[in-house]
Amino acid sequence: MLNDLYFLDGLSDDYLQDVKDFITEWNNELDHIKVTTSGSTGSPKTISLPKESVQRSAHATGQFFDFQKGQKALLNLSPNYIAGKLLIVRAIEHEMDLVVAPLTSNPITNCDEKIDFAAFVPSQIEQILANEDTKKKLQQITNVIIGGAPLHPNLENELTTFSNNNFVTFGMTETITHFALRKVGTPIYKCLDGFEISIDDRQCLVIKANQIVSETLITNDVIDIIDDSTFKWKGRIDFVINSGGVKIYPEKVEKMIAHLLVDNNYYVTSKADDSLGEIAILLVEGEIETEGLLESAKSFLPKYQCPKEVYVKGAFNYTETGKIIREKF
Repeated sequence: MLNDLYFLDGLSDDYLQDVKDFITEWNNELDHIKVTTSGSTGSPKTISLPKESVQRSAHATGQFFDFQKGQKALLNLSPNYIAGKLLIVRAIEHEMDLVVAPLTSNPITNCDEKIDFAAFVPSQIEQILANEDTKKKLQQITNVIIGGAPLHPNLENELTTFSNNNFVTFGMTETITHFALRKVGTPIYKCLDGFEISIDDRQCLVIKANQIVSETLITNDVIDIIDDSTFKWKGRIDFVINSGGVKIYPEKVEKMIAHLLVDNNYYVTSKADDSLGEIAILLVEGEIETEGLLESAKSFLPKYQCPKEVYVKGAFNYTETGKIIREKF
């Protein structure tokens, strides 16, 4: 059970009701909960997760961060999705205080509580760091996890200067949120206790069945495997661009050009080409001066990885959890 429950200013009635509804669902007689997937790689779908597995996931995170009774966990993510649900379950299972913050881009604006554990999406981190007051508050949170979408390298570099613990998560709804974490500033993910991984013949991540994941999961995430519990993520195989027989990983290129596009969302995708089959192109959201952008990229990117063209779009499509929905041109 929760040790205590705090409500910050600015909470909507619908949000409060969603929090109460999930706590009721968690405490009912059913042996499972219903969860909607994010829809970033396909249509959103509703799946059932056994409560016993959800509890084990919560305890795996609690073991990693050494949760203690009476510590404060911040809820600033919707309990309609897996990340928000698990935040609540972790607090319940470890008898923590749950501090409910608004579902805003900067949820700690009015938070004066000493927080021990919090989870944010990258867009929230961006707004928090842009405000000097909340930037200081973030540094006072003992343990921070960031997930749901890629973290911009510039934001990650800033977080590496902080003295608190900041981690990037790796996981999916089917793994009951994250099953691996990496400290900001390092590319190496370390699995939580109980998880064991391998790769298939595509070099894609395979998560072996355990007490949390009932069936072996074969993913489309290309990795460099270090051992059965550590790895480096390269990108999604369904996003890989095959240009004249050369494989280009868009996510890798995006990180390399991040300093050129500090104020814009963007992604690398493919376009059909008569000669090479497909080529890499860069799509940028909003307004930007494209002249010289490719020339700058060519000055440091390997020739085969550099996008051949740049296109500007007014607005990208996003999932409800804030991930860009990538489209081929």
